[in-house]
Amino acid sequence: LPRETEKTELIVLSSPLLPTLRVMDAMRISGVSTGAEISVQCNSLSSLVGRRFDNRRWRTRMLPARSRTWRPAPTRRRFSSIKSVSSEPKEKVADAVTDSEQDAFSSLSPFAPDAASVASSIKYHAEFTPLFSPEKFELPKAFFATAQSVRDALIINWNATYEYYNRVNAKQAYYLSMEFLQGRALSNAVGNLGLTGAYADALKSLGFDLESVASQEPDPALGNGGLGRLASCFLDSLATLNYPAWGYGLRYKYGLFKQRITKDGQEEAAEDWLELSNPWEIVRNDVSYPVKFYGKVVFGSDGKKKWIGGEDIVAVAYDVPIPGYKTKTTINLRLWSTKASSEDFDLSSYNSGKHTEAAEALFNAEKICYVLYPGDESIEGKTLRLKQQYTLCSASLQDIITRFETRSGGSVNWEEFPEKVAVQMNDTHPTLCIPELMRILMDLKGLSWEDAWQITQRTVAYTNHTVLPEALEKWSLELMEKLLPRHVEIIEMIDEELVRTIVSVYGTADPDLLKEKLKAMRVLENVDLPSAFADVIVNPLVEKNLIGQFEDDQTVVKKEQEEEETAGEEEEVIPEPTVKPPKMVRMANLAVVGGHAVNGVAEIHSEIVKKDVFNDFVMLWPDKFHNKTNGVTPRRWIRFCNPYLSDIITNRIGTEDWVLNTEKLAELRKFADNEDLQSEWRAAKKKNKLKVVSLIKERTGYTVNPDAMFDIQIKRIHEYKRQLLNILGIVYRYKKMKEMSPSEREKAFVPRVCIFGGKAFATYVQAKRIVKFITDVGSTINHDPEIGDLLKVIFVPDYNVSVAELLIPASELSQHISTAGMEASGTSNMKFSMNGCILIGTLDGANVEIREEVGEENFFLFGAEAHEIANLRKERAEGKFVPDPIFEEVKKFVRSGVFGPNSYDELIGSLEGNEGFGRADYFLVGKDFPSYVECQEKVDEAYRDQKRWTRMSILNTAGSFKFSSDRTIHEYAKDIWNIKQVELP
Repeated sequence: LPRETEKTELIVLSSPLLPTLRVMDAMRISGVSTGAEISVQCNSLSSLVGRRFDNRRWRTRMLPARSRTWRPAPTRRRFSSIKSVSSEPKEKVADAVTDSEQDAFSSLSPFAPDAASVASSIKYHAEFTPLFSPEKFELPKAFFATAQSVRDALIINWNATYEYYNRVNAKQAYYLSMEFLQGRALSNAVGNLGLTGAYADALKSLGFDLESVASQEPDPALGNGGLGRLASCFLDSLATLNYPAWGYGLRYKYGLFKQRITKDGQEEAAEDWLELSNPWEIVRNDVSYPVKFYGKVVFGSDGKKKWIGGEDIVAVAYDVPIPGYKTKTTINLRLWSTKASSEDFDLSSYNSGKHTEAAEALFNAEKICYVLYPGDESIEGKTLRLKQQYTLCSASLQDIITRFETRSGGSVNWEEFPEKVAVQMNDTHPTLCIPELMRILMDLKGLSWEDAWQITQRTVAYTNHTVLPEALEKWSLELMEKLLPRHVEIIEMIDEELVRTIVSVYGTADPDLLKEKLKAMRVLENVDLPSAFADVIVNPLVEKNLIGQFEDDQTVVKKEQEEEETAGEEEEVIPEPTVKPPKMVRMANLAVVGGHAVNGVAEIHSEIVKKDVFNDFVMLWPDKFHNKTNGVTPRRWIRFCNPYLSDIITNRIGTEDWVLNTEKLAELRKFADNEDLQSEWRAAKKKNKLKVVSLIKERTGYTVNPDAMFDIQIKRIHEYKRQLLNILGIVYRYKKMKEMSPSEREKAFVPRVCIFGGKAFATYVQAKRIVKFITDVGSTINHDPEIGDLLKVIFVPDYNVSVAELLIPASELSQHISTAGMEASGTSNMKFSMNGCILIGTLDGANVEIREEVGEENFFLFGAEAHEIANLRKERAEGKFVPDPIFEEVKKFVRSGVFGPNSYDELIGSLEGNEGFGRADYFLVGKDFPSYVECQEKVDEAYRDQKRWTRMSILNTAGSFKFSSDRTIHEYAKDIWNIKQVELP
């Protein structure tokens, strides 16, 4: 550092991409965490990286982070009751900050360095933050060195962001999710920092190109589908929009699984994304919390409940920076990893040869974060899943409360907790937040039940993502009593509080109505009413009959005596045992009761939630329910993944502001018929398709024609998403082709490449049968010389975010064909539309709103509507459904053996019959099949007219502006979290 540094300030290299050594040394001296230790002298930099720098050019001032002791005085507020946090007085975001402190923060803006400086930083990390041997400098090493260089930039803004948040003591949102499907970080990070050009030039000077280096990064295996991708889009928008927020999740060592496609279908292998380490994460060894399982609840000497004994593990924080786009704000994704104390390693057993037994406690702790969604067919699997959910909730809440107490200084006012903290539960997985927050407030912080309950309800909110009954989680009460005994006590108290509310609202005059409400709404299922309400349901007719029965008591007794005398003369009849339904904890009901807001994720979904799923709760608390239609980040999902189209949009609109204000995309509408734009548009699509041609060749060995229509369905494999409908439509198309002459085929059909991608859950047998069937059909069609390039069927293995970033820009038709009323929203439909892809789909989820925005004529619609589904299933059960002849034709063709020797009886059988588990076509594939085939004929007709098709494509992009996650986050912030934007000065 320069010798002239004064005591009151610290001169550092603000731009992190300059000689990283100087930046990191300066940050280390100032107390800013760098994630690396450096012990060399700054003045040796020139010899290390082969370049000298002008110190004055890069100087800026930074206040030493750990020397600051200023704390804002807490503002005390009291609230008498709550319905929604958004109804509370709006808080003033920033308390007083001195001018000198403002100056210190305002200086933390990294500015774009030149390519030579970036190259020096990369070379430095290649040598001094090594993960590879020094002899070679190849692509993997180049990726890690580049990522570490970028991370230096992120750390400066990251630390500045939270130092500033701590000072202004802003209310902060915390987003808890079991999944975060982040995708690769390098391209996104340099793009958000505005450094793509500098890094591309720097790597070129070192003999690499940015795209090849970025492709070395494995996708973080922290999610599976739309739930995790949505959470990641939200983090990007929160950072970009300068909202104070944090994400919390688990650090899964082996992810969900790596999918392999073999002749037998899908096979699963452990993910290896952490094998070479993760350059973006920083382990916080000083941030860890105890998490307890099992044990028992006792009264302490102070008369308070205490949870003691059992199994104790430790949750350790791993932090990942999330940079905003063109802003200093860099927020945090905190992932928990689990371990046991070294004291739990039984050295005595180990030395006596009992090696497995010696490490049992360590393994039991670590395995909690091994796999996302471990199989839960066994009691061990169920226990592990419940442990995962509780670990996420407990560690995160302990961390949130610690931060609240630290920011409160020496005076903690718990009534202010909901004014400073908003906890959003992404689906039901984090619902244990409710009893856990109650436990901490009552047992550890000494609050009363009433105060703890009010604080909890004002703090927590719940996003519902499904209407599928099996996805509205229920946990065995017996299992939860063993694993989390104190939480069961609290849940029982919550259930009793709910029963009291229901009884007070509906009274006891109509016992049938009251019984119906209690059955639908209680948190505890198949559990006796709390003792205080054991007698509230009394049928008046029963009460009247009791009087008559008492008068005839003697007659009854006489009759019983006669029966006893003759009982011995008759053969004893053994009654069949009565099977009692299992006692369960309904997590969705708990989430609704314990929070101040519940939201669906698309307009049609939110209406179904209110009318069907939670209708009884809506009647009780109508203001609690919201709609927040999902969105996707336009940064990752068009600006960075589709640079060809992005440049066209920017040139046509005249500004790049659309990346932050997607409403500007609507300006494309006036150019939809412009021939020059259409020509550019088609050229960009062709470039993206050529990338996918290479991907398909690399992943599957198949060669496809880039001039064919790219027809894509990529999503989690599930019966309700109806990949089976898609592949049966392809089979029907293939059958008709085979019945024609070559000239007739070319006239009747547009060439198509039908692409599938997605994972079937490891224990979901029917979904894995669908994968197998798709690959069998593809193997047959792709090797049929008569068909050639007229039809190809491709299953891309191991679908993930990086694959999506290639497929979506290249897509021309995308299938969103779920059974109406069963898809909550979908987000891939938004990504496809944003990239100029035309959708074929049902009126389900966000399809409804997308169709409204892009225009009915630019969306291919088919199928039954949501309000028809119940009656259609009823007709099927009554034997009234008559399948269309073409549906019978395609089933017969599948069974003919044309796709190989495998039997598809179980798969096709699920579409037949009128009742029974796994039968009766519950997802209405047969009902919608004729409509689907007819709609596909309209697709072919439209695609032949490329001018019309391109116009439809442009209007899809123009109409996609509503579906930015920025819009969604603004709505959450205003209506649910009551947080304000806090921009770093």
